[in-house]
Amino acid sequence: MHAFLHAFFDIWLDMAPWLLIGFALAFLLSAFLSERWMRRHLGGPGALPILKASLFGLPLPICSCGVLVVGLALRRNGARKAPVFAFLASTPQAGTDALLLSWPILGPALTALRFLGAVLAGLLAGGLVSRFGRPEPPPREPADLEGDCVALCACHHHDERHPHEHGEAHHHEFADRRTRLRDAARYAFVHLPGELAPLLLAGAAIAALIGVAVPEEALTGLSLPAAYALAVLVGVPTYACSLAIIPVAANLIAAGLSPGAAFVFMACAPTTHVAALLVLGRQLGWRATACFVVAVVAVAVGMGLLIDFPLAGCVRIPGLTVPAHGHDHLPGLVALLPLASLLLHGFFRRIREGHAH
Repeated sequence: MHAFLHAFFDIWLDMAPWLLIGFALAFLLSAFLSERWMRRHLGGPGALPILKASLFGLPLPICSCGVLVVGLALRRNGARKAPVFAFLASTPQAGTDALLLSWPILGPALTALRFLGAVLAGLLAGGLVSRFGRPEPPPREPADLEGDCVALCACHHHDERHPHEHGEAHHHEFADRRTRLRDAARYAFVHLPGELAPLLLAGAAIAALIGVAVPEEALTGLSLPAAYALAVLVGVPTYACSLAIIPVAANLIAAGLSPGAAFVFMACAPTTHVAALLVLGRQLGWRATACFVVAVVAVAVGMGLLIDFPLAGCVRIPGLTVPAHGHDHLPGLVALLPLASLLLHGFFRRIREGHAH
């Protein structure tokens, strides 16, 4: 029980700062990206929106839980499911912070392959969701289309309007902007935390239980097929921050695990952990979530085999061994109280609104 509680607390310390960043980004997306823009870039069918979504999150220095929140905000603002899952598959593996940390610890070759694997996972996840996920209804007209038409008409009849009418239009525009900011803040800091709180709590508990029952050290000393199988079985449900997993992978390789199997574990753990899967299944559908998991695992195993066999002579690990849990917990401690406040406030407000209805 002590080991479980310690692992559970560590998971929340890892998630806390990234969740806060994710809620802040969800607010910015909802407040400042129009539905028209989102539908133009990520709302259409075909491969181009999936490719854009796979590349969209790569510059973001944000971990998997923050990515989860941002992905839900993209969906709310008009993105289709396939691009959303492409974004969720690629971003946790290859954010700029993760790649910069990978370079000195895992070497340039494995870092480049991690970036390539992230993009391929995003493309495959989006393709599978588009092909096998539940059909989506055609996109409705953007909510701001009427506002655009009004603005166009106002410009067309500019000379016919009385000066005080322009002042009223400016006042209404300001009021609309203020309403949009208020709605975005309510969604990002009240509604979304209330929806995610019980799912994140359950997911963190399951991930901590799995981490205690099957420690990372169990991956070493196995045959190659067994190492790959266990890397998938442990990596898919277990939560690990995309930064914290890098020194863990380095230590596993130093302990004798093949670089390919370590790559599988490093690709799955930050991307497909139980907390994310519970949220995605509930919010975006279980069939699409299953396609997402299949894509991440398939690309991870394929890249792992490529690393262990054709490219075995090219991949050089610098041999740097660092503490498996050497990341700083101070940001998590600082972020934990405001995060708990957001989650509890949103959750209890959701309960009150449910009783009211």
